[in-house]
Amino acid sequence: MLPVMLPIMLPVMFPVMFPVMFIVMLVSAHCAIAATDDCPRGARHLVTIPGVYGACAVAFDGESILVCAPEQVSDGSERQVVRALAVSGRAEPQLTFLPTGAGYAADIDVAADGTVAIADAAGSVRVIARDGSLRVIGEGTLESPSGVCWRGGELAVSDRRLRAVVVFSGEGVEIARVGVGQLGDPQGLAATADGSLFVADRLYDRIWHFAADTNRHLAGVGRALCEKGANPGQLRSPCDVAVLDRGGQRCLVVADELNHRIQILDGDGRFVGFFGMHALIPRQGAGRIHYPRSVVIDAKGKTIAVAEAFEDRVQVFALQSTANEIDASVGMSEFITSHFGSEVGCAADLLALLDVETQGVALLDARTTPPIHMAIIGGSGALPNRFGDVSAIAVEPVCGRVWIADSARARLDVFNTVWDRAKPPIVDMFIPQLARSMDLGAFVHRLTLPGGRTALRVPSIVDIAFDTRDPTRVLLLDAANRAIINTDLRLQSGTVDLLPIGARAPEELAIASDGRIAVADSVARVVFMRSAAGEWSTLARLGDIAFARPAGVGFDDTGALVVSDCARDACIVGGATVNASARLVGERGILDEQFFDPQAMVDSPNGLIVVDRGNHRFQRFGGGAGQFTWNLTGSMGRYYDRKRRGSPGAAPASTPASRVPKLEES
Repeated sequence: MLPVMLPIMLPVMFPVMFPVMFIVMLVSAHCAIAATDDCPRGARHLVTIPGVYGACAVAFDGESILVCAPEQVSDGSERQVVRALAVSGRAEPQLTFLPTGAGYAADIDVAADGTVAIADAAGSVRVIARDGSLRVIGEGTLESPSGVCWRGGELAVSDRRLRAVVVFSGEGVEIARVGVGQLGDPQGLAATADGSLFVADRLYDRIWHFAADTNRHLAGVGRALCEKGANPGQLRSPCDVAVLDRGGQRCLVVADELNHRIQILDGDGRFVGFFGMHALIPRQGAGRIHYPRSVVIDAKGKTIAVAEAFEDRVQVFALQSTANEIDASVGMSEFITSHFGSEVGCAADLLALLDVETQGVALLDARTTPPIHMAIIGGSGALPNRFGDVSAIAVEPVCGRVWIADSARARLDVFNTVWDRAKPPIVDMFIPQLARSMDLGAFVHRLTLPGGRTALRVPSIVDIAFDTRDPTRVLLLDAANRAIINTDLRLQSGTVDLLPIGARAPEELAIASDGRIAVADSVARVVFMRSAAGEWSTLARLGDIAFARPAGVGFDDTGALVVSDCARDACIVGGATVNASARLVGERGILDEQFFDPQAMVDSPNGLIVVDRGNHRFQRFGGGAGQFTWNLTGSMGRYYDRKRRGSPGAAPASTPASRVPKLEES
């Protein structure tokens, strides 16, 4: 049995390992440090609320906590908002559910009178009064709400597709719109007593402050706080912000997602403190934090709750005036492997995988078992050949050119790959060579408008695919216009095929050998299918298995559709037709043929590869004749080609507890 340990690859793959970055943050504080003594500087862990699937937003409602859990939908959307009771003690909190009717609950806030507002990423805000009455606002105005907060009797809603914050009156009428042309990916937001807004911008790695005048009118243009980085006062993909007023001092509490911490700043963005510490292995908690998505402070200003969608949980802390002690285990992990994101590409014997922490794209020889690492493209930064936020990867058939879309820079880069396939693979950082870089703002003017459209937004490319029947064309899945762009390889011109009207957040594209196209939409919870003749249909299930949150799509060697469902932690494997019987492959877990948040998939010479993001690895399934049988689990430097004990279909676990396989490290 493998694993094969390849430690020599790690310095190449990860020139800056994350715990090392964290240590640098602790000793190199070149950012501004606040002098205030009023803001909290740390926090003490109180309790964890586990098993809240996809926990992406959190709010206090008196002594209870409301959690948006959009992946908790096995019994329908009425289970998407979870109420946790008795969160102050150490016993496991009791969970009940709040009926909302939301399509995809993305954020939540509770007004002083107990009225609940829920941002529905399907395109509205649902407002629930204390008496249980429900009204819907923002339909026809909002497109992809990602954050919501009460501003007195008004509602402020961030919309990641509009790239703006829309303010509604209590009657649901739009009264203001701020941040237009300034925000990149607005997420969670918070209002102050004077009506000012603070908005977390995940794409641009900063907090925006929109000041209010004495009449509570908001400035249309915000002031940027912080910058990208891992040092004190710097942020990496901030997803939420809460405001605390203490002693006349305004304190900002930020969910700093890719720094795996909660950071505390003063009102001008200067560093005060942080807590959480990076969880070194998936499922590690008790105060350690892994990709925090949402943060909220209770009305007394003493307790804070943090939602971690990656871990399906909420952790509750008591704020404190003293800084947390530094955890000596940071940077001392026995063996740290990969942090694979949801983007992957494979063709021409080349496998390309994104490391979400470093924004580097690893290139591996896909012909071998295990795949051999040869080079890396890019890494995080603003320099040429660097990336801000990789949103799509693909490998061009035959020639092996690597296509990479960067949503932060709004660019599409194409790299030649020069390597001798007749020789054994070796590490060679000169294999990738930049061949073309296209500004998507310029590219949009080369596209032919679809019928009924007078303009197009700058494309946001979330997936790239090639039709082997026509090697001169490439298909780009465009989330901004909810469309598929069909363009030539030099990006000189193209046509736009709009997705069906029910599309909300398309995120992955696959093309079958007969020309059929599948598009996964995790917010609409469907897969859109286009026939070879160009006719669209919508699938909510395969056979009798309904989609909960489809994230990845692919076709097996027989042409059957395969869908990775991150809410089910499994892959749904279809039959010869979409109505034929289907089967689930996989279950929640850390071993082989087990998943924790399966995402993108791509075909390879030895089977379909599925990115198992929650376990920081990929798994490969093949066997021919539509078997979809597990044959490999891999991460950088660690591979298994035979199932470990306890895995589905493997020999039953019978070893002592001291020899049970360890969790994959992060």
